[in-house]
Amino acid sequence: MRIISGIYKGRKLVSPDTKKVRPTSDRAKETLFNILNNIIDFEGMSCLDLFCGSGALGLEAVSRGAEKCVFADRDISTVLKNISVLKAEENCFTYNGDAVNYISSVSEKFDLIFCDPPYDFDKYDEIIAAASKAGSFLALEHSDKFMLNKEFEKYLMRKNKTGSVNFSLLDFKLN
Repeated sequence: MRIISGIYKGRKLVSPDTKKVRPTSDRAKETLFNILNNIIDFEGMSCLDLFCGSGALGLEAVSRGAEKCVFADRDISTVLKNISVLKAEENCFTYNGDAVNYISSVSEKFDLIFCDPPYDFDKYDEIIAAASKAGSFLALEHSDKFMLNKEFEKYLMRKNKTGSVNFSLLDFKLN
């Protein structure tokens, strides 16, 4: 895993020591950020990386100019290592706990939310509803089995598949 672009371009990230975490591949991350670069400007942005794992998505956003990223997960040990490796502490904040509880209770607003839950995750509607209140834009990674609830279809901007990775991009300013 590496940072693709920006001030940390080419820097390697620490991978989690567990098989329970499935980091987004560099290829899938590059595809996602190529799409996002055509839609948004990362400069000065506030981001949230839910189910952050290694923090690769949020750290990529910080590398590209995001002013702030909050990383939320039950195990933040790997993202803390990566923040330290990059010396990005000034722009990075962590929440050690349940990502769904965090997004459901946060009063802060985010320009961009990354959400990469485990593929057996079963609270997509809850997390999308909470994200619609806390953010402008959601980049949701999911399995082939995921079906977007009709209630949220009006926000769907784009779906993309790279290898076995699926992304749905939702813009909560659409209506």
